[in-house]
Amino acid sequence: MIGSLKQALRPLSLFQLPLPRLAAALVFASTCLTACSGGSGSSSASNGTSLPGFNDVGSASAVVQKSAKAVVRVRTALSTATASFISSDGLMLTNNHVLGIGVCPVEGCYVELSFNWQPGGTSTPAIYYVVPQSVDVGLDMAVVQVYNGQGGSKISTPDYLTITSMQPQALLGTHITVVGHPEGRLKKWTSGYVTDVAGEWVVTSAYILPGDSGSPILNDGGQIVGLTHRGPTAEDLFTAGGADMYSVGTASAPLMAALGAGLPAVMISRTAATTADAFVKNNHVYLNSHTGAVTVNGAQVGALTLLGQACDAALSRTDFTSLDDLTAALLPCYDAQSWIECRTDASPQPYGTVCPSAADAASWQARFVKANQLQVAMNGEMDLYSVSTAVAKLQSSRAQGTVAASQTLQQALSQTNPVLDFTLADYLSQFQIQTYAGQSVSAFLQNYSQDPAYQLQGANLADADAWLYVNGHLSKTDLLNTLTQQYGDPNATVGSKLYIEELEHDYGAL
Repeated sequence: MIGSLKQALRPLSLFQLPLPRLAAALVFASTCLTACSGGSGSSSASNGTSLPGFNDVGSASAVVQKSAKAVVRVRTALSTATASFISSDGLMLTNNHVLGIGVCPVEGCYVELSFNWQPGGTSTPAIYYVVPQSVDVGLDMAVVQVYNGQGGSKISTPDYLTITSMQPQALLGTHITVVGHPEGRLKKWTSGYVTDVAGEWVVTSAYILPGDSGSPILNDGGQIVGLTHRGPTAEDLFTAGGADMYSVGTASAPLMAALGAGLPAVMISRTAATTADAFVKNNHVYLNSHTGAVTVNGAQVGALTLLGQACDAALSRTDFTSLDDLTAALLPCYDAQSWIECRTDASPQPYGTVCPSAADAASWQARFVKANQLQVAMNGEMDLYSVSTAVAKLQSSRAQGTVAASQTLQQALSQTNPVLDFTLADYLSQFQIQTYAGQSVSAFLQNYSQDPAYQLQGANLADADAWLYVNGHLSKTDLLNTLTQQYGDPNATVGSKLYIEELEHDYGAL
C-alpha cells in the first residue's frame, strides 16, 4: 500500500514527488527492469533463482498496450499512485487510500495527473480538480469525476476501460495483468494469476510495489476485473528458489455494486466547522483542496497557525518513550513542511501551499532546527530534510533557498559530524556543498562501488548525481553515462532501477 513516508527520512526532489527524489528513473533501451523471463517481468539471477521485475508498456500485447492508455499516474500531497479512466468524460477509478477519506473532501480536491508517463511518452503532468462520486473503505475504492478546474468542465478521456462484473470465486485461476506506476515512476506492467479469494478481495501472483495502488487488474480482453490495493510484506516474499510474488485487490463485481453507493458520512467537508485537533489530524484533506484556513470555535484560523501550535506542543515535550513516539508527536511539524512553499520559481504543486510572514518564517525555521535536535538527541541520527529542504522552502527563490539551506545544513552537520553516505551526499549535492569532512562529494559519488552497502542507497546515489548536473558540476553526457553504469550494476535494486529510468526519461534519454 502506498503511503506517506516519515518526512525526516525522505529523499529529495526537484519535482516534489512524495517519495521525493530528484525526478525518476531507468534504462535507455530495455523492455524490462531485469533480464526478462516470461510475461510476468521476472528474471533469472546468476544462481538460477527467479526474481521479480517490471515490463515496459511497449513490450505488452496489443490489448494491454491499448488498455494502458487509460492508466494514469496520480499525485497528491500524500502520495503518488495509479488510477484508470472508466468513462469517456473523465470518471476515474482508484483506491480509497489514494483519493478517498483522509485525502479529498466531499467538495473535491486538486491532483496532478500524468497521462503517458512511460518510455517514449511525451505527456506533461498537469493539475486537475476531482470530485469524489463513490467511496468504499472496505473495498478500498474511490471513483472521482475529473474536471479541468474547480467549476470547470469534465475532461474528455477517449481512452477508458470497461468494468466487467466478476465475483471473486469466478476469478480463481484467471490470467490477469496489472498496469500501474510502481514507486510512482514510469508506467509498467506485470502479470500473473488469481490464486486465492478472501471475501470480496482476490490474491494474484502479479508483482507490484507501492505506487501501484489503484492499478486496474485486467483480464486478457483488457477489461477491469479487479482493483489493486495491497502488496506483500518482505517476510512473505523470499524462498530458497526465488521470490513468491503476490498482490491483493478487490474483485470487479463488488466494485460495480458500490459505484452508486455515494459517499460515506465520515467524508470531510472543507467548509464545515472543525476543531484544532481534527484539523491537525486531517490537514492533508485541506491541503489537497487548497483550503488554507478553517473555522474553529466560530473563527477563521490559518492552517499554519494550527500546525504551529501542535508542533510547539510536541517540541516542548521531554517524555518521549521511543523514536516512534517522537516521530508521531512531530508529525504536525513535518506536515507543515508540505504546506510551506515561498519560492516563487518553484514547480507548481497539485496541493495548495502557503508562505508565512517573515516573522513566522523565522519561527518555522527554528522549529525545524529543533525537530532535528530532538531526533539527534534520541538516537544520533540527523533529520536532514528539516535542516535543509524545509528551510529552503521558506525563502523567496530557489537561489536564496539554496544559500539558506546550505548554511543551516552545514551548521547542523558541524554539531553531529555524521559519516558521509549517499543519503547525505544527496543533500550536499542539492545545496552546493562540494566538500565534506575533507572529502570531495563528487569523487565520493564517482567511486560509489567502494562502499560495501552502496546498493541500499542506490536511488540517493542517482539523485545526487542528478543534482550535480542541475547545479553545473556534471555534464549531461556524463550524467547519462553514470546513470547507465548504475543501472547496469548487478547489485542495483529494482527501486533504484525504476528511479534511474525515470531520470533518463526526464532528461530525454528514453
